[in-house]
Amino acid sequence: MNYDDLFVSIDDHNGVKELQQFIAEGGDLQQVHSVSGWSLLHCACEHQNESYIRALVEADAGLLNTRAACGYPPIFQALAIDIDGAIQTVQPITFETTRLMLELGADSTLKDQKERTLREFAHIYNDSVVREFDKIVAPMLKS
Repeated sequence: MNYDDLFVSIDDHNGVKELQQFIAEGGDLQQVHSVSGWSLLHCACEHQNESYIRALVEADAGLLNTRAACGYPPIFQALAIDIDGAIQTVQPITFETTRLMLELGADSTLKDQKERTLREFAHIYNDSVVREFDKIVAPMLKS
């Protein structure tokens, strides 16, 4: 299995089997997708695929804080999809993927490519998002 095949195998629930095959064949988890500039972890966060996120971090915890070619850590991808997904489906924002990334050890002090903190990134949406962020995510953040 090559990297591009692995990358497109990731969806909301699938891809772990393909990931295990890729690793067994000696695949490089540090690669980035040539079009998006995302790492596999960025893609797994975008799909909110908890089992894939866990499998990647178990295979290489260093992926948690990589910026890849896109210029921002995967936790920002997690935060963006948590917010966007809730807004698009008119559901409460639970920050599940962001919380998982923090629980697994993502560095909450990293900034995005525009030098924004996680909270500052949440603030680009609206004040209600920031209020939810402050209730749910902020208690998990490092100083």
